[in-house]
Amino acid sequence: MSRKFAVAAIALVAVLGAGAYAYADTGTSPGSAVAGAAGAAGQAGSALAGKGRRALGMLRRAEHGDLIVKSKDGFKNVTFDRGKVTAATATSITIQRPDGVSVTKTIDDATKFKGIASAADIKTDKPAIVVSNGDTAVAVAQADRDRPAARG
Repeated sequence: MSRKFAVAAIALVAVLGAGAYAYADTGTSPGSAVAGAAGAAGQAGSALAGKGRRALGMLRRAEHGDLIVKSKDGFKNVTFDRGKVTAATATSITIQRPDGVSVTKTIDDATKFKGIASAADIKTDKPAIVVSNGDTAVAVAQADRDRPAARG
């Protein structure tokens, strides 16, 4: 295994694991887990130099992932999918991943939203990330490009 690949694999596991752990352990919204993972990515990026830092760019290209995370109630399977929204209703979201796979997940009262307020705000033909447990969306993240970014 090449050193570049090894560094990339370690960084990927650390970032995804940190976000998943934050979600499972604290019971906070998946948005907080996503923010925690982004913070971990920044810290990991600072710790790496040269080619290893460029390997973190692989995270931006992640389309799908299955993680087993430890929670207060034991281990849970969590899946994330990234792609363009092709359909959305009050009860479901369908995205087309860059690899051509279409994914549909159920939206329920427990689904959290990041970047948008509710299922009614999901925009088709725009990128989104769906974190799910089985066939149910735990979180849907989509940038609201119509709203000015918060400064803080």
